[in-house]
Parts: sequence; structure tokens; C-alpha cells
Amino acid sequence: MSSSSGSTKWFPNGSIKTELFRYPTATALLLDYELVQSVKPLSTGVFVMNLFMQMASPIITTTCTINEFQWPLTKDTPVIRIGKHTFVFCIPGVVFAFQFTGVTEEVNFMQEIIGVFMNYGQYEEHGVGIDEENPLFWSVAQPLAESKAHDMLLRLGHQPGRSSFSLLCHNSCSIRATRLSAATKIVTKAITSGTLLPAYISIKGGGTNDDDESQNPYSASPSIEVFTCLVDALEISWLMSGGMLPSTRTHHMQRLRSTHDPPACNKIWKLNELGLEAFLKGLDSTSEREADDEVVLLPVPPPTYKGKEKRK
Repeated sequence: MSSSSGSTKWFPNGSIKTELFRYPTATALLLDYELVQSVKPLSTGVFVMNLFMQMASPIITTTCTINEFQWPLTKDTPVIRIGKHTFVFCIPGVVFAFQFTGVTEEVNFMQEIIGVFMNYGQYEEHGVGIDEENPLFWSVAQPLAESKAHDMLLRLGHQPGRSSFSLLCHNSCSIRATRLSAATKIVTKAITSGTLLPAYISIKGGGTNDDDESQNPYSASPSIEVFTCLVDALEISWLMSGGMLPSTRTHHMQRLRSTHDPPACNKIWKLNELGLEAFLKGLDSTSEREADDEVVLLPVPPPTYKGKEKRK
């Protein structure tokens, strides 16, 4: 059965982790951008949604987890319901889906999960005209879901399709999904450990300077760029180490800094230049030691900054 017990864990630095939702059986599936479209399993297990609050600065982060695979839920990435129990997440450079199985509490269960998606993501519903139990479901649903995902990503200011750093057999969609999971874990670890300093963060969007901010200080959600910038940096480093990109790191890293505006009426936090630099320094050592399968566990960036920076 589903659960929204709201169990909360407090960390020594004052950060909070609250469980928003739990369901015992779900499967994550990669919708691969290949010449021949394919659907590949990513993870199967308990589905959990957690909300992280950082007390030192007015930010929150929401994550979804199935077994060891974890990804962010943000206000500038789409969540599309394409079936009775099937949802598609549209992250720049990678699109994946997840399905709930063994659903017994239909009405309350779906209302609960949809409510969370509406609160913390860009949620829409688009049927694909075929039942999930039909063996042809994904052959019909995948191209329709990807087309809608691309439209929504463009509307939110993102570049749809494969990563621009995906070349030949390098930096595949499946590896990008793995790195996204690692980046999500490291950002949440930085929150709970206190290494994500207020000086590393810029907050933009609706209500940033409004009086109601003091009434609801934990209203700034992350941009997906917080996570994709780290993944892009690993892809750049991988290509540079193989001689497939010029070894002019500064030039390529400039491409990580987007200026797209947050969705209307939403307050968004991003890593500022200082924060991005701190995280990228932490990535250097691991990017040089990637295994053949390119699975990378990102390190927590050290709190090296000692000054103060005015929040933008």
C-alpha cells in the first residue's frame, strides 16, 4: 500500500529529510534515444519520494528513488502521466519512465502521487491510446511520450534530445541516467552534511524579494541545472580524457552556465559560479578514474569558501 507518513530525520547541521510518499513495487525504465528506439530497465524496487530542507538557506530539494536509482523532481522539468500507472520524467539529455505494479488502492493512491508531482514538478497528463497491459504499449507510447517531452522541455527553456556531449559510443543515455542518479545523491548529501553553503547558491524567480518569503522560507526549488551541470561536466571530462575534445577546459565549462528563466511564479535555486566551481573541483579526481562502464560516484565538495557573497 502507499504511504505518506511524513517520517522526518534531522541532521546535525539542521537540515531536514521528510518522506513524502512510499510504494512497495515500481520499475524505472530508460527510453533510449537510439536509431532503433528501445526501452531498457534501470531499477526495480520500493519507490520513495523525499523532501530535503536546508536550514542555512531557503531551499528545498525533492527526490525520487527506486532501489539505488535516484533522480530529482524539479519545477523546470516535466512529469507526464501516459498510462494508468505509468509516468515519464523528462530530464535534459535523458528521458525515462516508471510504472507502479500491484496497485490496490486506486483512487487514493493516484490522487496522492499526482498531488506530489503537481506540488514539486511540472505535471501534465497525455494518454497514448493504448493500455499498459498491451505488449505493444511501449512501441506506441515511446515516440508519443518523447515528442511531448521535447515540447515541454522547449517551453521550459531546455534543449531537448540527446546530450550535446554524447558522441559515438561515449556518454550514452544509460550512462547519463547513472550519472544523474549519482549527481542527485551528491547534492542531497551536500545538503544534509552542510557542505552546500549558502554562498554557493543563487535564488531567482517569483517572490524572491516578496514579503511572503519570510512566511514560507523553504520555497525555492532546485533548477534541474543543479544536477545536469554536474553530469555535463563529467561528460566533458570523459571526452577530453579520450582526446575527443580540445583540452581547453574553461571554454567547455562555460557551456554549463545557462541563463534560462525559471517557470513563472516559481522560485528556483541554482549553483552560482562559486558553487559550480566548488563542485567541479570535487569531480576532477573521480573523472580521471572512471571505470570501463563509466559509473561514477561523485564526491562531496569541500567547504573551501571563507568569504561572503551577496545572493543574486
